[in-house]
Amino acid sequence: MRSPSEMRIIEIDITNACIHQCSNCTRFCGHHKTPYFMEWEMFKKSVDSLLEYGRCIGMMGGEPTLHPQFERFARYLAEVYPGQHHVPSSNQPLPVFSNYIRDKNYLQHECLNRHKGPGLMSATSKRYFQHFDLIQKLFSYQSINDHNNPSLHQPVLVSRKDLGIPDEKWFPMRDNCFFQNQWSASITPKGAFFCEVAGSLDMLFNGPGGWKVEPGWWKRTPDEFGDQLQWCELCGGALFQQGRLASEEIDDVSPSLLKKLEEVGSPKLRRGAVSVLQNLTGYDGQEMPNTRRRYLSDFTKRVSACNQAIYPDGISTILPALDCAFGAQMNQALAQAETGWVYLPEAPESHLGEQMVERLKQVVLNPEVLYRIDKEGESGWLFHRRAKALRQAGFDGIAHCVSREAFLAFWPEEQGCVLASAFDQFQNPDLEVWAAYAQSAAAEHQDEIERCLKKIRSDYQ
Repeated sequence: MRSPSEMRIIEIDITNACIHQCSNCTRFCGHHKTPYFMEWEMFKKSVDSLLEYGRCIGMMGGEPTLHPQFERFARYLAEVYPGQHHVPSSNQPLPVFSNYIRDKNYLQHECLNRHKGPGLMSATSKRYFQHFDLIQKLFSYQSINDHNNPSLHQPVLVSRKDLGIPDEKWFPMRDNCFFQNQWSASITPKGAFFCEVAGSLDMLFNGPGGWKVEPGWWKRTPDEFGDQLQWCELCGGALFQQGRLASEEIDDVSPSLLKKLEEVGSPKLRRGAVSVLQNLTGYDGQEMPNTRRRYLSDFTKRVSACNQAIYPDGISTILPALDCAFGAQMNQALAQAETGWVYLPEAPESHLGEQMVERLKQVVLNPEVLYRIDKEGESGWLFHRRAKALRQAGFDGIAHCVSREAFLAFWPEEQGCVLASAFDQFQNPDLEVWAAYAQSAAAEHQDEIERCLKKIRSDYQ
């Protein structure tokens, strides 16, 4: 086992609400009658307790972006515990979003920030997209997985005693548990825990809570874990090297855990989304790789191209007349648009062709950016109708626009982008911008930075 002080990341679990109810979720989403949302004072105290930690402080769920105070939490974490470096963005579309985040984690978080700074674990929900620009600017590290992929989750709600594993065999297994040795400690609304799954079990089964959240709690060593080790008796983290598809949304549980789920009135159990294990050799799961990313080793699959939470589901064209009541027409057109993304042509005949629309649907666009399309026959502006620029302007602000130019001026210059002609061909449109920044910002780590950039470029060749 490890002390939390030795871990790469410590999670603050701000909610167990989620858009999924994955198989064998380590937060047991779907089993709670009512999800929790951490209160502001508890979050602030949690962050403040970790200011001397020196690694990554992560915001975790459930799906953390569902928390109604997500933006407030994220801004506070980034303000008091920032990553030293933030690589710049060109605002160009991102064809392979999962790879983009992988590259950014490697260069920004590992090489430049030396694993220190704010982190986010997300299933890339609609709320993630709503906060997209904020997330890219504030977080040093992101672990993303929309679970629309072959992600495997091993059984968690399993007691070693149900499987007949004696003490002499169990204790070495427990001390070498994958979760505790590869993942993180955590803080929930009920306190701090040596292991993130222990914190989740305490929440699900109405346990006594964790350690007091105070500076230095994370310095505890394994011989100080004490009563928290009781939760290992209810966890299958050390028992399995196999899993089932997360997308099946079925939990594998042992008989004594089944009884506990009955006692807490698990909604997921009532739906029949539980499979009972009788013995260790009877579990017929898929073999998982013996790596830190064994749940899904192929990073390119972490965000599916069919994820319409972040990929455009279509584009609506609006054609206000330029000679009368421009602002009123814009308000009406935006209200009637059938999609989030809207195209404003420069001239009535400048419609987006079907091929261009399909190309745009294959990339991730930043909803706060105003994109200029400058192509013969397809000249105009592309934007999201829920962009912050328009929300700040409000209905009345838009109504008072007397011209297209006044409307476009709502976006600050730094939130604009001229769409490259080959925008969907760049594997990582920001890589060379990052390279220039990194080579000028961190002279003492140039050898490591060069290795990082060489690795990223080789991945795309």
